[in-house]
Amino acid sequence: MTDRIVVLDDFIDLGTLRETLGAAGIDVGVEFSSEIPSGAGIIALLVGPETVGLDAHHLDSLPDLRLLAATSAGFDHLPVGAANDRGVTVTRAVDYCTEEVADHALASILSLLRSIGPLDAAVHQGRWSVVEYPPRRIAGTVLGLYGFGLIAQALASRAAALGMTVLAAGRSLSAGAPGVEVVEWDEILRRSDVLSVHVPLTAETAGLVNAQALASMKPGSFLVNVSRGGLVDHEALGSALRSGRLAGAAVDVLPAEPPTADDPILQIPNLTITPHAAWYSSAVSGTLARQSALNVVAVLTGKSPVGVVAAPGS
Repeated sequence: MTDRIVVLDDFIDLGTLRETLGAAGIDVGVEFSSEIPSGAGIIALLVGPETVGLDAHHLDSLPDLRLLAATSAGFDHLPVGAANDRGVTVTRAVDYCTEEVADHALASILSLLRSIGPLDAAVHQGRWSVVEYPPRRIAGTVLGLYGFGLIAQALASRAAALGMTVLAAGRSLSAGAPGVEVVEWDEILRRSDVLSVHVPLTAETAGLVNAQALASMKPGSFLVNVSRGGLVDHEALGSALRSGRLAGAAVDVLPAEPPTADDPILQIPNLTITPHAAWYSSAVSGTLARQSALNVVAVLTGKSPVGVVAAPGS
């Protein structure tokens, strides 16, 4: 019986997956499935974030499983504890869309500062005036980054190249990067022309950008969120945008995705919403496939994969 890798994610490039495995000398079958599989011979299960219902009883029907891999940064759709109890290595995808998310955040920032959205809407409504929504100069803009991981660092370098002043804040952050000033949360709210949040959603960060934080932001400033929807109190954001305290905001993530037709978030003015698209480019499919393949190789050859969530013996 040929060992098999089953992919529960139609975004993964199976050709790249097979090619990478073959180059490493791993002879296994690779197949896509729209349903959670069962049976002998399945040594790795690559699971997309849209997969629901995977639990311990599925693992019991996969006696040869050695790797359970999320093809996303998030892994809350995987039964990590059950897999760990059964000696299965669990991984998540890491650093596969840093450039894309940094680019998307920068594009959002530039669009807000240059009033691209409202100017376009005004033209389509028959108005031809620059003063109605005056664009701002990019150079000299103070960009505040809360959280300074790989994505925020990539964004900082892009912003600095355009002449922005970059501030960074975050828990236990003591050093930023050349040209980046490290400040406290209160100061980054007070000084930033644009605040962009780049932290994971945890019990501590949930609702981080709340009414109090928004009231502390510079009048006429902007908010960008390409991280997690739960970081922002959207009711408070709506109030800040309606009152004019904030000039605008751009978010790629929402508390509930996709929003229903009657979701109040869709009625908030001066709010640009993209459909959790910051991570995407056609190149990401191949990146995820290569990383997944190399993790399979690592597990089969006794080496350590990247993005380990749980490993046998841990």
